[in-house]
Amino acid sequence: MTERIKFEKDDLLETLASISANLDSEITIYLIGGLAMIFHGFKAVTKDVDLIIDSDKKLRAFLSASEKAELNIADDLSEEYQDLEAQIVLIAENDVRLDVFYKQVCGGLLITSDMKERSSKVYEMDKLIIMAMSKEDIFLFKSITLRDDDLADMATIAGAELDWNVIEFEARNQPDSKKWLQRLSDRLLDLKDEYGVDSPLI
Repeated sequence: MTERIKFEKDDLLETLASISANLDSEITIYLIGGLAMIFHGFKAVTKDVDLIIDSDKKLRAFLSASEKAELNIADDLSEEYQDLEAQIVLIAENDVRLDVFYKQVCGGLLITSDMKERSSKVYEMDKLIIMAMSKEDIFLFKSITLRDDDLADMATIAGAELDWNVIEFEARNQPDSKKWLQRLSDRLLDLKDEYGVDSPLI
């Protein structure tokens, strides 16, 4: 398998700026993955941009603007990316990839009002406001995926001071919380086995 290119922040923002330039009205997106980690100072490069949009109208506007900016829809997703159940995956001409989610990730873990409140504005374009999720919420979203890179990212984030109570609270207060608590627990055990990271949640 060919290793995918990793991009610096400016390359990713350039792609988002091309979308912003084609929007008719202002929308807000929430970063939950690698680009959010870059803004938090956890890494310098990432393979893609994971983002959530919390309104159907805004999602349709974002996808329309992406089409005008000549991003294409990806149709060759690997099994681990299919597990994420992104609403749509977009690829720019420079191979920057956007995983676009509508309200939820992995078919159920929802963005909540508390998550949005904890997020912080990291960049503002003409028509696009970019919010980064808190480190606790990034950790939680990464814990419910099955991608190896996400486990490595969890280890990196766990090196910072985390409020584990926030992570547990969000998992417990999700619809179908048993599913997410189990997946979180499994990933925390993987984290301990692979990286020696101990969590008070296990």
